[in-house]
Amino acid sequence: MIVQERVGAVMEEKEMLSKSKNGYLTGKGERASYGLYFVGQNIFYIFVYFYLSVYLLDAGIPAMTVTGILLAVKIWDAINDPIFGGLVDKIRFKKGVFLPWLRISLIFIPISTVLMFAIPSGLPAGAKVVWAVVTYMLWDTAYTICDVPIFGLVTTMTDVQRERTSLQSIGRVCAQVASLLIAVGVPSVREAIGGWLPTIFILAVAALITMVPICFKAKERIAPSKDSGDEGIGMKQMFSYLVHNKYLLIFYLALFISYAANVQSTIGLIFARNCLGNESMQSLLSLVGFVPAVVMGMFIPKLCKKFDKFMLFFWSVAACTVLGLLQYILGYHNLPVFLVTTILRGIPLGVYTVTMFMFTPDCAEYGHYKTGIRAPGITFALQTFSVKLMTAVATALGTFCLGLIGYAEGEGAVQAAGFADKLWLVYALVPTIGLLIAVPILWQYKLRDKDVQVMASCNAGEISREEAEEKLSGKF
Repeated sequence: MIVQERVGAVMEEKEMLSKSKNGYLTGKGERASYGLYFVGQNIFYIFVYFYLSVYLLDAGIPAMTVTGILLAVKIWDAINDPIFGGLVDKIRFKKGVFLPWLRISLIFIPISTVLMFAIPSGLPAGAKVVWAVVTYMLWDTAYTICDVPIFGLVTTMTDVQRERTSLQSIGRVCAQVASLLIAVGVPSVREAIGGWLPTIFILAVAALITMVPICFKAKERIAPSKDSGDEGIGMKQMFSYLVHNKYLLIFYLALFISYAANVQSTIGLIFARNCLGNESMQSLLSLVGFVPAVVMGMFIPKLCKKFDKFMLFFWSVAACTVLGLLQYILGYHNLPVFLVTTILRGIPLGVYTVTMFMFTPDCAEYGHYKTGIRAPGITFALQTFSVKLMTAVATALGTFCLGLIGYAEGEGAVQAAGFADKLWLVYALVPTIGLLIAVPILWQYKLRDKDVQVMASCNAGEISREEAEEKLSGKF
């Protein structure tokens, strides 16, 4: 009994230490585990995003058919994301709101990813297409199971705005590191270790190892309140919540347009093969592009303490637009100049990629404040749906453009004369046009950090609605 009492006292003391006068704080171990999960998750995600279309083309599936496969799966995606978001908001596990889902994802993500890159070479063309569609649907579902909970987890780990921003920064920097590893490593080592399947199998094991710690380290401290309106959300309430959450819609419309146009990531390997001479040049491009982004991302937590994170995001988009136009004008034939413009573009790109998902929790707080409905599952389901849709559109747009300019499918196929110049036009201008369209849309987003903190305090019952209205910088 004495031992039990002492253990209980220690546990109670630790819980008290984790709570400051302004809210709950996280420990170093769980912050590290939160970041590590993003390493593993993004090994899977970036590999699929960067290389699935190239793999399907190498497998002998025509570019226009690949485009159809990628878009067809989004029909299923449109169905499963809101369904899963609703399940997260309704189902209450004994051991947490989001962590149980992350534990489930550890099984399905590795298996579905490996299957996608395991199309038997001897299959007829039609069977290859069926294999690609079915395995991609399985992966899409598995990714939903992990993506909604990992982003939603910050809302139950801590109720402190800066703490959430810090966690998200850690997650995004770790995601950048994973992106760098995949973008730089795969083109250089894929052929050396025997092709696509051995590559993804090794990466799947490594990714799984980094995703396990969060299941033991993370703590969900913020339990949903019984009167918050997050139980039994029907379709009508769900629709009302989304319609009235205007900043969620504005932000993700702009993000979708800018991100979906980023065909550089999806056709980069093909660009390296045909414009720069060999596949391994993609590793060099990724290195000079991602390193500035990763380094810049490390400073985001400090920058967010001095500047509003939305303004950092907005001006990073504007800078990427200007530098994209400059890169197109200067071209790719002078390799040193091309590498310099790639490095320069990587600096604002780092701010863009690290901060891009920091606004979903803000929109969740705003939606709760505006409608009285607490629906983090639905909010983060829209995020994961948007991410998967815009990456699929980016991949499909890339393969569609390849089809338009006459790309010959099959690994080692010889391209027609003049193909390289057409490919450069697609590679350089399409992403820049997307960013250019997104800038005026983003300017309509008015949520700022200080206002979100006021809304969060009101949603938590710490201040009244009247007090909140007085503290807000404007009408929302």
